[in-house]
Amino acid sequence: MKKTVFTRITLLLLALLTVFTLCACADVDKTGDWETATYVRDTTLGDGEKTVTVKVVADGQELTFTVKTDKENLEDALVEHALIDGDVGAYGMYIKKVNGIVADYDADKTYWAITKSGVPTSSAKDTLIADGDCYEITKTVSEW
Repeated sequence: MKKTVFTRITLLLLALLTVFTLCACADVDKTGDWETATYVRDTTLGDGEKTVTVKVVADGQELTFTVKTDKENLEDALVEHALIDGDVGAYGMYIKKVNGIVADYDADKTYWAITKSGVPTSSAKDTLIADGDCYEITKTVSEW
């Protein structure tokens, strides 16, 4: 009888520990750059045929978005779900906000750098997406 109770309590504690661990990994602290963030936990958006993963990195924290879309390029897929905002020009959008987090080159020499498998992209508009692609958008301080 004692062994059964001990086993049940142990299993319950392990289950609770697992839940708390998973929750802690999926959340970011709403501090620093993340105070203005729209999302603070890993999120899936959309219901399109293509699925791309977008990791947003800022202020030492990161969040992953799974974006399901039918759009052809990365810019349109992210705009579709209001994940990016900025100034639109002849070459596409100059991204100033990602997930509500601002990068202001004029104020603090920061900008949003986009990479695919560690390789910089030319622009979100020129980046054609395919099912399974993985991108990282990082708030970066310019060396210039």
